Amino acid sequence: MSFLHLWSVDSELDKLLISDMKLKRPENFIVASGLQGEKGSLTLTFPGVKAILELWKSSSEFCAMRSLTMVSLAQRMVSLCHSTSAASSALSAFYTRNFADRVPDIKPPLLQLLVSFWQNESEHVRMAARSLFHCAASRAIPLPLCSRKAAGNAIFVRSLSTTENDEHEIAKIELTSRDGSDSEGSPETQGISQIEEIKVLAWLESFEVQDWISCVGGTSQDAMTSHIIVAAALSIWYPSLVKPTLATLVVHPLMKLVMAINEKYSSTAAELLAEGMESTWMICIGSEIHRLIGDIFFQIECVSGPSPNSIGEHHAVPASIRETLVGTLLPSLAMADILGFLTVVESQIWSTASDSPVHLVSLKTIIRVVRGSPRSLAQYLDKSTKLAVGDVMGEINNPSIQVYDMQSVTKIKVLDASGPPGLPSLLSGASETMVTTAISALSFSPDGEGLVAFSEHGLMIRWWSLGSVWWEKLSRNFVPVQCTKLIFVPPSEGFSPKSSRSSVMANIMEHDGQGNLQENASSLSYADSLKLVIHNLDLSYRLEWVGERKVLLTRHGLELGTFQL
Repeated sequence: MSFLHLWSVDSELDKLLISDMKLKRPENFIVASGLQGEKGSLTLTFPGVKAILELWKSSSEFCAMRSLTMVSLAQRMVSLCHSTSAASSALSAFYTRNFADRVPDIKPPLLQLLVSFWQNESEHVRMAARSLFHCAASRAIPLPLCSRKAAGNAIFVRSLSTTENDEHEIAKIELTSRDGSDSEGSPETQGISQIEEIKVLAWLESFEVQDWISCVGGTSQDAMTSHIIVAAALSIWYPSLVKPTLATLVVHPLMKLVMAINEKYSSTAAELLAEGMESTWMICIGSEIHRLIGDIFFQIECVSGPSPNSIGEHHAVPASIRETLVGTLLPSLAMADILGFLTVVESQIWSTASDSPVHLVSLKTIIRVVRGSPRSLAQYLDKSTKLAVGDVMGEINNPSIQVYDMQSVTKIKVLDASGPPGLPSLLSGASETMVTTAISALSFSPDGEGLVAFSEHGLMIRWWSLGSVWWEKLSRNFVPVQCTKLIFVPPSEGFSPKSSRSSVMANIMEHDGQGNLQENASSLSYADSLKLVIHNLDLSYRLEWVGERKVLLTRHGLELGTFQL
């Protein structure tokens, strides 16, 4: 760190590093900064602050790499030694903001290079790259993307230290700014010209090998994908500084990048697509979200299986992308198009194998939407003011049903759906901690004052008789409420084979011939048991009201019995 730090620019910081971090300034030998160029060439500066500053003033690539290195090291030092946190924070602040304030004519860090580290294995590098991006964004917006409002600032920053290649572009922006200043507010100035749009597209699709590629060991593909990431990030976080149609131009390349399953950039693209869905992308791709959700499900199924070409360290790549798709992007798309999401989920569940990851992903996403934004689902409910969400899977002793009030969008009650006392002993091979199916079907009574639930495991129907006074008095009381009535359903031909194996009545009547299978299931690990439950998950059960206190249980449209509550 002592060799990399730029001494003699901030004397107060230098003193803090010497006193708190115990750093020593390099003495009695020469330290010169350099920058790798094309074909293995290396540019070295003369030693001394002035010569090194010239490198900072002439190379955005050098600024990005050196700043990223220093900020990452500073953040790492905080985690290693809390006593140096003050000095480390000051060091981070210097390379993110204060350096540019002290030396205004240094080049801003190159945004394309910074985004290439957003998925780095090191958390400190990832966070440093993102912090530097935000601190430098207003000064480092690529010229083809600059809005006319931000062009003046871009011209000022770049004119302090320009290269011959930049002068022509700056001159054109100056001309555009002058032409637009006389007609501020006119329709022509609200958008961009066709020529400018072509330039933006050319920048987004450029395969030209950039100087910074050699710094990260990348390819021309990295150059184009980093352009897409930069444009998308600026469209979300700094829309006033970029051309007004940039979001429309970059959203489809961003979607393609998500689908490409690129090790370095697809997770970032998915995060950006989710981040700006409501504020930026929905207006651009509203009609395409339904199709995109279907594509995401297809990708999830692809990255969930083992790849024949993946070896060694590459095994973790699909897992990280899958985590972003499932945990970040899919819930965002679901909330953007609830009806489209539910339609896709229904078709996916019926068209995929029972062991497909699509089933579990669908359930997780629905739960996230319900818990994160239940108001979004309200318009698709049958004029009900309450929403009940049951645990599809869980241990025998802890499943529950969460009841929400859709008008206030709050949880109002928890219903206890755990097995009754003695249930494990009635089911051969079962234990209280065994993972199993919990709630297979739910339905409110026609008057909305009661709730009935069917559990495939044990073949039980639970009934809660809940009057309006009960709801009002017990609102926000989350002590689990026991059911009013419990009905054990006798097994019949209409049930799936696994239902009969876990039937209480079948065990009592000694009709269960699958004891060995239950014993094998009880010996499985938690993870294997969970996989087995997911594989056998059956979501085809329905509860239909055929009378004021009478309910019909069906499976795949086949009537299994009518029960009086």
